This record gives sequence, C-alpha cells and structure tokens, in this order.
Amino acid sequence: MNFKTAFQTVALIVAGIILAIVANAFASRDRKMTLAGSYPNALTVPSHETAPPPTAPLPPVSDVTTTTAPASATTATEPTATAAIETVGLNPAARNPMATTSTAHTPTAATSTAVTSPVPTPHPPLPTPDEDPLKRFPPHPDKPYVEIAFADVKWLHGKNVLFLDARRTSVFEQGHIPGARPYSVWESDIDDKVKKLFDERSDPSQQALPIVIYCSGGDCEDSHMLAQKLWGIQFNNLYVYKDGFPDWQQHGAQVHTGANP
Repeated sequence: MNFKTAFQTVALIVAGIILAIVANAFASRDRKMTLAGSYPNALTVPSHETAPPPTAPLPPVSDVTTTTAPASATTATEPTATAAIETVGLNPAARNPMATTSTAHTPTAATSTAVTSPVPTPHPPLPTPDEDPLKRFPPHPDKPYVEIAFADVKWLHGKNVLFLDARRTSVFEQGHIPGARPYSVWESDIDDKVKKLFDERSDPSQQALPIVIYCSGGDCEDSHMLAQKLWGIQFNNLYVYKDGFPDWQQHGAQVHTGANP
C-alpha cells in the first residue's frame, strides 16, 4: 500500500466520523415511526367508568307459603278374559293381561317426599264351579289364537279344557302340565296327531271348545305354530299360554312327568 492510498483511507474514515457527529447533533431526541393509514383515535384516552351506586338490599321475606298437591294414585285394573280376546295373539298388548298399580308421590313443603301406599289391584270375581268356559272364552274364528296368562290358564285347566304341549317329546316327558298331550311341531308325526284331533272333534260345536297350547315361553314360537296349524283346519277357539311351562312351574302349579298326559 502506498502513501496516497493510505491517506485516502484515513480521509474517508475522518469524513465519516464528522458526518456522524453532525447527524447526531441535528437528530431529534424522540424517534418516531411513520405508519401508513389514518388512525384518528390512536391518541384518545378512554374515560374511566364509574361504578354504579349500590342498590338497596331487598327486605327479608317474612312468610313463605308453600302449597302441596295432594298425592294421587292411579290404579289400572286387571282386564277380563273377554277383553283379552279382542286382541290377536301377535299383539304385544295382549301378552300381559295382568295389570300393574302405579302410585304417584308429591314432595312436601319441607322438601321431603311422601309416597302413597300401594293400592291393591282388584281381582275379578271367581267363577262359579258350573260356569261354562264358552261364556268366558267364546270362539274367535277371525283370529288364529289369543295369548293368555297364568290366571286364565289355571282356570281353564280346572275346567278340564284340552291342553297341548308343543315342545319336543323328550322335554315333555321331563315335566308337563297335567293332562296335556305331546304335540311337538318339529316331530314327524305332528300331521297325524293333528288329523286325529280333527277326527275326535269333527263337529263344529266341538271345534269351538277352548284349547290351550303352550311351549317353553319367552322366544319359543312352537305354540304359535301349532295354533296356526289347528286354526287352518277349522279350530276357532285357540289360546296360547304366552309364558309357557316355566311360568306354570314358577307359580307352584302341579307338574306331571313321563310319557302319559
């Protein structure tokens, strides 16, 4: 580097220092940044909100009157067997002719709950010993069958009405309703048994007599299938014990075992 180049470099540095000193001397103490756009409320200071004056306290409530609705009880009575015949066997409303009792409860003023005592369900008067089953269970030729519960089944059993067991014979022999005949719809001799029953009751007056059919209850449809088969050959007074043999046992009714009715 020669002397001339060194002198120019020093001169440039000194000039830069002088320019910086002059610029600082004339610069403003506050640094401002220019923003694009208009902001008329940028420097406006919002006024302080004053708290609302306190409200006067409410006067104490001296008396509180609480009214309570009287508790009521609604009782559904047990339908008669004749009313049950109005419903076809497949109708779920006919699957439980036994009525239930509901009680309504109303909370008292002290927030305690008063529950009315259950109202006993009235039962229909017991039939006289010489009552004709046809008066209580008339034929229903427009319906294949009508579902009935234990009370009606027990009454018809006491009247020596014909009972047919639609379960398999091996199950029938382990226990069945006394007097019931084995009429399994899944065994090969079912058509012969149905024909034999038709020969026994070929007269229309005999075909109008009540016949009770049962199986294992619940999802078992064997009794309904047998009822359809008998209805197809003019039997017009068929009843399906909807809860079947297990329900008969739960009620403590008499049970027979073996192959004979």
